[in-house]
Amino acid sequence: MKQRRSTEDYLKTIYILSREGPVRGAEIATRLHLSRPTVSVSLKALEEEGQIRMHPDHRVSLTEQGEAIAREIYDRHQMFRELLICLGVDEAAADRDACELEHSVGPESTAAFRAALARMKE
Repeated sequence: MKQRRSTEDYLKTIYILSREGPVRGAEIATRLHLSRPTVSVSLKALEEEGQIRMHPDHRVSLTEQGEAIAREIYDRHQMFRELLICLGVDEAAADRDACELEHSVGPESTAAFRAALARMKE
């Protein structure tokens, strides 16, 4: 579970950063509060798994497979964040707790939460 969570955190972070511009390992390290060497090792593993590409100019980009995973995690995070805010949780706590929920709630429960959120918005 911890390894999957770490992978998901990296992919989501790359996805978010890529929406702002080119992504480099140093930016990932800063965002995840990790050392550059730790990030470098993890990025090499993600590249070997076919989830990212490391470019000669040190940019990092998601492959189709990596982007699909990242988008799913990001969407789950946003849904949980929005649900918690609708329930009255302050934004900072909702964001922090959504990070935990995005990794630990299975597909069936996630679908139920999505449905509940949709009903709350009606």
